[in-house]
Amino acid sequence: MKIKDVELATGLSEDTIHFYESEGLIIVKRNFDSDREYDEENIEQLKYIKLLLKLDIPISKIKKLKNKNISLKCILEEKMKELENDKINIEGKEDIINDILKNINKKKDININEYLEDIECIENGEYAEIISDLDEIGQHSLSFQILTTISLMAPIMWFYLDIAEKNYSSIGLKGSLSIMVTVILTLNWKSYLQQKDKKISGTFGHILGIILAIILTILIFVGIDWLQFKIFVPNDYLMYIFKPPYSYTIFLFEIEVLIMIIAILYKIRKVDSYEKEWACNLISFIKRNIIKVVALNLVLLYMCITGITVITKDKVIDYNFYNPRGVEYTYDDITNINTGFLGKRKLLSGNKGDFYYKITLKNKKTIDLKDATSDFDDTYLELERFDKVVLDKSKATKVASKQNYKLCDLDKRFVDRFLRIIEN
Repeated sequence: MKIKDVELATGLSEDTIHFYESEGLIIVKRNFDSDREYDEENIEQLKYIKLLLKLDIPISKIKKLKNKNISLKCILEEKMKELENDKINIEGKEDIINDILKNINKKKDININEYLEDIECIENGEYAEIISDLDEIGQHSLSFQILTTISLMAPIMWFYLDIAEKNYSSIGLKGSLSIMVTVILTLNWKSYLQQKDKKISGTFGHILGIILAIILTILIFVGIDWLQFKIFVPNDYLMYIFKPPYSYTIFLFEIEVLIMIIAILYKIRKVDSYEKEWACNLISFIKRNIIKVVALNLVLLYMCITGITVITKDKVIDYNFYNPRGVEYTYDDITNINTGFLGKRKLLSGNKGDFYYKITLKNKKTIDLKDATSDFDDTYLELERFDKVVLDKSKATKVASKQNYKLCDLDKRFVDRFLRIIEN
C-alpha cells in the first residue's frame, strides 16, 4: 500500500505520517527498493494515534503507551481528571463574570485586585483542587454505604418488631422516626448512585473485615470471661454475673477493632481516596500516641475484668473498677428480691416477656442475676436454688409477678422454672 492510499484511508497528510514514523509510533516495512510498504496494521495504528490526538492526548503520552510504560486506562483517567478540572475552572470563571456583571448592574466599583486573585487561584490549579477535595469528601464507598444503612436500620426494625409484638406504646413517635430514617436512607442511596465513581472495589474485603471484627470481639469476650473466672471466682461459687454497665464496654473493643481493620484495609489499597487518607491519618495518630492508646485499652480491660458479682453458697461478693478487692455481703444483707417478666421492651434491659431476677442489697445496690453464669448443666437451675436458699437464710422481701409470662418465648420447661421461682 502506497502513501497516497494511506492518506485517503486515514485523512492524514504525508508529512504527518512520516513524522509519526520518525517518532517511532508506527513501524513501516520496506521493499527491495527501500520504498515504504504500508499494510492494514499501519492503517489501524495511524487511526488509533489520530483518535488519541483528537482527545488531546499528547505525543509524549502516546509514545509511552507504545513502549508499554503506561496503560491506556491510566492515560484516559488522567485526561478525565484534567477535563473535570477544566470544567471546574470554567465554572469558576463564569462565577467571576456573573459577579462582575452584577456589580456593573448595581453601578458598583469593581474590585480588580480581588478578581485577579480569584483568577490566579483558578489558573494555578488551587481552585480545582479545593473543589475536587470537597467532592471527594462527599463521595463514599459501597462498603461505607452498607455500614451506614445497617446502622440506621435499627429504628425501622424496632418499629416493625413492636407491631409484630402488638406493642403500640409510642407507636406514633416510632413510626415517624422510621419514616424519617427511610427518607434519609433513600436520599443517601440516591446520592451514592449518582456518584461517578461508585468505589465498589474493596467492598468484599471490608465485609470480611467486619466478620473478622465480630470474631475478634467474641474472642475478647471469652478471654475476659476466662480472666474473671480465674481471678475472682472461688471454687464454691454458685454463679457469677458480668454486670452492666461494665459489660457494655465490650462494644467499645468491637468498635475499635472494626475501625482498625477497616483502616488497615483502606491503607493497603493502591487506589488513592479520601477514605485512604483518613485511614493513613488514623494509623499515624495511633503510632504517635501508642502509649496513650495502650493505656486507655488497659483501663477499659481492667474495667471489664473487675465488673463482676460472684454469688457463693453463703455470700455475695461485688467487685468493680474502684474496688477490685470486692465488697462481701451475707445473704442476710439482701433486703429485697424483685422478679417477674418484662411487659415491654426496655433499652439495654431486655425484650417484652424476658424474665428478670433482681436482688437489692442493704446499701440499696441492685443486681440483676438473669444472665448469670454457673456450672449447672440445666440452665437457670442456679436461680431456682439461690431463690430457695436466700429466702430461708434472709429476711428479704420478695416482690414477684406472673404477669406477662405468656409473652416469654423460651422453652416451656424454662418458663415453668421461672413460674416456680415466682411462686416460691
